[in-house]
Amino acid sequence: MYSFFIRRPITTWMFILAFIVTGIYALKNIPIDRNPDVDFPIVSISTTYQGASPYVVDTNITRKIEDELATISGIESIVSQSYTGQSRITVIFDLDKDIDIGAQEVRDAVNRIIKKLPEGTDPPVVRKVDTSLAPIMAILLHGNVDYSELSYYADKIVKREIERVQGVGEVDLGGFRDRVMWVRLNPEKLAGHNLAPLDVVNAIQSNHLETPAGRIDSKNREYILRIYSKAKSADEINNIIIKNNVRIKDIGNAEFSFDEERSAVRFKAFDAKEAEPAVAIIVYKQSKSNTVEVSNKVKQKMEELNKQLPPGMRLDINYDSSTFIERSVHDALEEIVIGGLLTALTVFLFLGSFRMTFIPAMAIPVSILGAITFLYLFGYSLNTITLLAMAVAVGLVIDDAIVVMESIYRRNEEGLKGIEAAEKGTKTVIFALLASTASLIVIFVPVLFIKSVIGKFFIGFAFTLIVAIAISYIVSLSFTPMASARIIKVGEKNIFQKLYDKFENGFDKALKWSLNHKLIVLAVAFITVIAGFKLAGKTGKEFFPIVDEGRFLIRFETPTGSSFEFTNKKAKEMEKIISSNPYILRYGVALGEGIAGRPEVNGGIFFITLKDRKTRPHQKVIMDMLRKDLRKVPDVRAIIDIPSAVGPRAGRSADIMYIIKGSDINELAKVSSHIESELRSNPSFVDVDTDIRINKPEIRITIDKDKALMLGVSTKDIADTINIIFGKYQVGTFEEGSESYDFYVKANTDFLKEYNNLDRIYVRAANSNLVPLSNLIKFEPAPGFNVINRYNRQYSVTIYANMASGKPVSEGIIQVENIIKKYLPAGYTYEIGGQTKEFKRTFAYLGAALIVAIVAVYMILAALFESLIHPFTVLLMLPFAIVGTFALILITGTTLNVTSYFGIILLIGLVTRDSVLFIERIIQLKKDGKQTLDAILQARKERLRPILMTTLTIIASLIPVALGITEGSEMRQPLAIAVIGGLLSALPLSLFVIPIVYMLFDKVELFLKSALRR
Repeated sequence: MYSFFIRRPITTWMFILAFIVTGIYALKNIPIDRNPDVDFPIVSISTTYQGASPYVVDTNITRKIEDELATISGIESIVSQSYTGQSRITVIFDLDKDIDIGAQEVRDAVNRIIKKLPEGTDPPVVRKVDTSLAPIMAILLHGNVDYSELSYYADKIVKREIERVQGVGEVDLGGFRDRVMWVRLNPEKLAGHNLAPLDVVNAIQSNHLETPAGRIDSKNREYILRIYSKAKSADEINNIIIKNNVRIKDIGNAEFSFDEERSAVRFKAFDAKEAEPAVAIIVYKQSKSNTVEVSNKVKQKMEELNKQLPPGMRLDINYDSSTFIERSVHDALEEIVIGGLLTALTVFLFLGSFRMTFIPAMAIPVSILGAITFLYLFGYSLNTITLLAMAVAVGLVIDDAIVVMESIYRRNEEGLKGIEAAEKGTKTVIFALLASTASLIVIFVPVLFIKSVIGKFFIGFAFTLIVAIAISYIVSLSFTPMASARIIKVGEKNIFQKLYDKFENGFDKALKWSLNHKLIVLAVAFITVIAGFKLAGKTGKEFFPIVDEGRFLIRFETPTGSSFEFTNKKAKEMEKIISSNPYILRYGVALGEGIAGRPEVNGGIFFITLKDRKTRPHQKVIMDMLRKDLRKVPDVRAIIDIPSAVGPRAGRSADIMYIIKGSDINELAKVSSHIESELRSNPSFVDVDTDIRINKPEIRITIDKDKALMLGVSTKDIADTINIIFGKYQVGTFEEGSESYDFYVKANTDFLKEYNNLDRIYVRAANSNLVPLSNLIKFEPAPGFNVINRYNRQYSVTIYANMASGKPVSEGIIQVENIIKKYLPAGYTYEIGGQTKEFKRTFAYLGAALIVAIVAVYMILAALFESLIHPFTVLLMLPFAIVGTFALILITGTTLNVTSYFGIILLIGLVTRDSVLFIERIIQLKKDGKQTLDAILQARKERLRPILMTTLTIIASLIPVALGITEGSEMRQPLAIAVIGGLLSALPLSLFVIPIVYMLFDKVELFLKSALRR
């Protein structure tokens, strides 16, 4: 194949340009995102049963749905929460389950159970969870203006305009209260007019309605009869007659105003002195659409809208994911370019010619652009993971070209020229190229089969590297020999080349000494490996490093049962602390019911945006500052959190998460209290919390059923009467223009302040007389459940914690498990969950992938060398990378995490490749008749320079990544550190140990062959 390209330069150029042209096209059109677009194997089910207690929801809805879900195969876990009036169930499938099939099976199960749910239950909502569910923007419409104006523009103007933007999938409003029609009742006036609350509801529903009334069939035309009897104004509603000429205005008042204030949003812009009332506009993109492109279109629409908004009102962005994505992508590409330049400089120092440097350097843009083409064709995006792969690929893709060109250069030094030198030089190394490229590609194949969420994320990483390496192999056998045949000329050596000649002479002496002192060299190597394992034991482990995106969340909660007014007051106290922090650029706060799915009013979320990274410390430092300061606010539990990949709706993304299961909720509460107390006193943990809340104040009402039956009063009548007075009893809708609004009945606000007012409510008996509820019911305050949690159909409590700065997750897991075992009662169990579960599972899979990669490399080398022994010579060099990897991890203060683990897997291929280049040439020379020692020395002479060049180019290409000074570099840096450290220790050791081990194994092989002949 290579001869064809060597002799057809124009064909070769066209072939290479095809990669470049298609790559540029793909680069302009490929989606750009923060994370890969991954369908998590998760389905959520949300069901509303208005007014029901958590216990009733748990018994009548959650358990029934769970029992039906249990018939579905492939479920890993079922997690549920039963709140007041709401059931939430999360179904987590095995990773090999097709999520579309799983979601459909869940829908089928829910449809089967709907008829068995209590009357008045809203239909359950089933949705898949994927990364596109995370909001891409949080826009705040804010200003010190009347709320009616602010809410109107948010709902009727801004929301609808943004929904029309191409690529926008959904727009939610936070802190928004719609207009509603209220009828506020005065229970005392009701009783004075001998009326019950149900009389009012019946009167409204009988007089405020639109309904079809049949059809007239004339000879030529057909007419639909429809009665229009809905009130057009509050005055008309006030004049509805209830009974005996008593109108609604006589016992209460109808008013068209806003819904109850159960949530609020405020926003402090960078140029504002204090936070202003706001409505949050949360923007979600359509699945598979380009985040940056959608965000830019929304920002253009914002500019148009800001020109149309009235004075005192403005749209500002609190969070824009595209900002970090653009900066991160820009900086990652910058690292790739700088790495490429450093790689080219390294090659130039060895070759001493810009023209010759161009030959291998050409492999970088061709391979990278070619990889982008395939990413685009296979539906991938440019994201954190694929860009990490490209940063690594810069140093890899040039290696094959260097080996080919260096071999051709050496043929030129021996006197051959042009096409002849190119053909012979390429032929000499083609087998070594195949072995090293195959060993590099095969190590990433196991990554494609890692069964964890992270495995799904890193499929793009493996795919990118496999494609880039494969293209670089093609380039090295096409463009490289063709260009080398026409460009390479042996000229005068530069200073670096002269220094390298001296280094070669010194290395020859050192190599000969090592071959004469094998035991000393092997002893040093053995001690180094032992030291490496010792360092590995001291290295902290974590799932992923915290990436400084310049934003984070503060989840806060006031005591269970706190009112909205109390929670709002505490939020303002927190705002003073947050506003005083010099590193915070702006913030938004959303509190109350419905915020990020909250069913209660006693909590909320701060969305913090930090100043430019150049003017502040790492966000971890600022997070710790706020943790310390917010502890000063009494009656507030504040948790600093990193946004989840699927947005704040997904809940906490803590380092530590353990689930304790048992049969008694109260016992679980005691156990979790002990564990929480001990974790809070441990300085290794921060943001300690649990999900159990059992002290919610409630009024327990019991009905004297005998009395009620005797008076002809049903339980439903009593429940409806209480709900009309104290709940939000919907009686229909109210239309104004083209808009429709909810219509509610409720007592006036003064009556709602005391639960003893239950004694002042009346219900109508069968004989039409009014009966005081106090004759039929008893009530008392008591603690109740805020939420009932279940895990795999058992009562549960979840323990959350983050690790303090500098503390590894692996250490925290051991401590937490010891504490749990200390307090766990008989019959109760625990298991890991969330990020902790993924941490353990992913590291187990990565360990397995590491072993499989080593086995796969052995099989490839055994097949290529046609030897079962010599592959061991190569693989024995792998442990030499351990000491360098973990030493550099400890020196730089990083950890062993998912990305550094991928660096270790990559080292298998890199160390193998260098060893293959050396051993393959020794085997060739021996086949040509040379003795083992002579073959080793000759192979050293031919392969030392390409081995050094390929290793140093990888190190050079990863230096910008390892420095970790760019946006999003925390994710890329650990891999670079692991690879650089491993190569720095493996290269010098392997250069001396490979010849010794080869000689020993060669003797073993000769002995075995002679033994078999006998």
